[in-house]
Amino acid sequence: MGAEALIVGIAGRRGSGKSTMARRVLERCHRVLVWDAMGEHSWCPNRFSSLPGLERFMAWADGQAAFAARYVPEQGDLVEEFEAVSELVFDYGRVVLGIEEVPMLCTPSALPGEFDRLVRLGRHQRVSLVWTAQRMVEVARRLTAATDYFVLFSHTEPRDLDGIAQRCSSQVAGQVARLPQHGWLVWDAVQGKTVELNGLVRDLVRVSRGVSQPYVVTRHVTSQRLQASDV
Repeated sequence: MGAEALIVGIAGRRGSGKSTMARRVLERCHRVLVWDAMGEHSWCPNRFSSLPGLERFMAWADGQAAFAARYVPEQGDLVEEFEAVSELVFDYGRVVLGIEEVPMLCTPSALPGEFDRLVRLGRHQRVSLVWTAQRMVEVARRLTAATDYFVLFSHTEPRDLDGIAQRCSSQVAGQVARLPQHGWLVWDAVQGKTVELNGLVRDLVRVSRGVSQPYVVTRHVTSQRLQASDV
């Protein structure tokens, strides 16, 4: 695939291994920010729980070829906080944003404004998304419709399989229903076929590389490397 950004969805029941899969995909990318609502991604350095701290980090990271950070919300309105993070990500661009448990941030019929902008226009800013959900039917249709790759773990509930059939195909839903407990498959929604996980990872790693360009100061902090203790 020759896209400048990708959207990857990972769907599986609790305990299926979807968070482990998200890590497997994200930790190979060059420029990564994880919305870690459950505080599970301890592999990712530079933990932030305040928007000013994250903004200072992103200003520094804007000039880096590689970085990794995670934002762990600790209080307040999750959707409102994620909207602020989404706006920041869109402004800076050139990042892979991991989003754990995306149904906490949307409804099946709608995305909040800044999140919606990321889905619709983020590719122009080279923003890729990797989202997880327990159930496909709980994810906003706009997001699933824009998703390039799906990593689907075993599902058995008829409603969940119907959701997979609607977005992928009835054949894929049938394959998912026959997977072992921790089994998974990768569906390329653009080409309409199952593919190897390595191909997905290669594509995501490729688009995660920052473009070569002169470094332009866009925020008030530009050179300091911030650790979690700086928040």
